[in-house]
Amino acid sequence: MNNATPALLAFLLVLSLPAMTVVAAAPSGERLDGSAATLQQELPDRTAPVEAENTTNRLPLTGDVRSEYTDYGSGLGLVFANADDELRLDYEQYTLVDDEFDDATTEQQAAMVQQAYERINERADELEQREREAVRAYAAGEQSTNELLQTLLRNHKEAAMLADTLRELEGRANQVSGYSLPADYSDYKTLEYHRTPLRENLEALTDRPTRGSGLDVTVSASQTGYSLAMVDGDRYLVETARFDNRDQTGSNQLDHSDAYNHAEDLYPWASSDDGPHFQENSPDHYWAEPKLDQGRLDFYFNTQTGNVYRETQELTTQSLPVTDETTRSNDGLELSINETPPAENVNSPIEVTVTDQATGEPEQATIIIDGIEIGKTGEDGSLWIVPTLGQSELTARTANGTVNATITS
Repeated sequence: MNNATPALLAFLLVLSLPAMTVVAAAPSGERLDGSAATLQQELPDRTAPVEAENTTNRLPLTGDVRSEYTDYGSGLGLVFANADDELRLDYEQYTLVDDEFDDATTEQQAAMVQQAYERINERADELEQREREAVRAYAAGEQSTNELLQTLLRNHKEAAMLADTLRELEGRANQVSGYSLPADYSDYKTLEYHRTPLRENLEALTDRPTRGSGLDVTVSASQTGYSLAMVDGDRYLVETARFDNRDQTGSNQLDHSDAYNHAEDLYPWASSDDGPHFQENSPDHYWAEPKLDQGRLDFYFNTQTGNVYRETQELTTQSLPVTDETTRSNDGLELSINETPPAENVNSPIEVTVTDQATGEPEQATIIIDGIEIGKTGEDGSLWIVPTLGQSELTARTANGTVNATITS
């Protein structure tokens, strides 16, 4: 008998419980240390990814956008632990024995499995709704950045549990004579909305020792969607969702062939002769993952409108082209800022380099944006960061002086 069944049935009971209350972090618009890091920016409406040359297009936000930095160190580690502990307690408190399934008739077993499958799908929809509500509350200033991230990380964790449960349920369904579980690949892809490379990176980073006061995650959101972006080492990670780009009420306007061609048109730089890995996720969306030497890109687009409503990217910073270079000098220091595309309504990364103006030797400098310390340049004098949307004042400070510049994203 499958030893995982008690946990499986326990989890299915847990699914009917009310959603976990969000644990408060810092007040809205503040870091855990109390310093403000908020920007409100009005952006024009867009539905298509922003076009970029020599790199991937990016999905932009729209409307009144709140954009902030936050530290993924000990604060987020505590946030993630709180969500994990609550889920673990649910498992411990609710248990059913194998006998209930084993002693049931074939018809009863089929009904139990079918009901469990339907509840998993309902729970997947609840994850989406929970996410939308948290994003809208954050954009309205009713939640802090860490509260929003807590919701996204909880969905990341729970989506994995649901996927594991679905796999176990498929195994149990195979034991029921004459019954076939209507699960398919699209059920798993729907859960993968919430299992993104950036969230996986945040989960891994919460297990590392605290890295100090570096602000490494840029969080932006409006009433119609959100975007998370960060640079970790030589990786630029971004995930964006546009809830207003998903229509679940209309009829399918794209057949498989048209949708395949449309996927290539949405991200032409990422297209190849082999075409994207493509999946029809009926009834309302398609998923595509183009082949990409520079990293990873996958996205979901609506069958009714063709609009992209979820996008995740993981690119190497070395692969990002430079669109503009700004140089400023002061106190014997030279500050160079390399911007990457696209800049319009997207949290694009920039490379900041500080050198000795006379010798050209790299300088270790503290990088400060709008009065908030972002991090320190490395041995090569450089630091990759993802600015918030809008205009900000950047300062590079060394033991011998400072140099300033204005940046706009």
